[in-house]
Amino acid sequence: MKHLFLSGSINVGKSTIIQNIVNNMEIDKEEIGGFYTKAYIRNGKVAGFYMEPINYKLKTPDIYERLIGYTPDGKMWLGMDSTFESFGTSILDCCLINDYRLIIMDELGFFENNAICFQEKVHEVLSSNNRIIGCIKTLSTPFMDSIRKRKDVEEIAVTRKNRDSIAHELSEKFVL
Repeated sequence: MKHLFLSGSINVGKSTIIQNIVNNMEIDKEEIGGFYTKAYIRNGKVAGFYMEPINYKLKTPDIYERLIGYTPDGKMWLGMDSTFESFGTSILDCCLINDYRLIIMDELGFFENNAICFQEKVHEVLSSNNRIIGCIKTLSTPFMDSIRKRKDVEEIAVTRKNRDSIAHELSEKFVL
């Protein structure tokens, strides 16, 4: 298994599983690049999501410049193509330049549907010598389906029933 992507419902534990797998690896934290997607909380509610880079070698912009999606009304979600096209591609370029042993992409979804440069950069990183572990939304979009169709990608569904046992199983399968 070269690249591993976890899918499953919201809050099922995908990011926690990734953290557990990484913690079980014999890898220095400086050898990991990529990003985590974090919730932006305003007035006690999720108002958006932003990219949190890992070992990013450049100046990290403030949280508003890292927003990848937000909800203006609490119902409809809007993606921030400009964030993916600038900051997101910059994070992935940093990963390629620094040749990290492991790249985390947590998570790929529908916010980047129109961010073509970012999508191309994701495929460039997938085609590199780096290993990737990440999360991918379960819904079908052309971008996410293009990742799922790759022969070097394995998608594992995480459920409430398997989430406790799967981290250990994947730690044994996904070795560097």
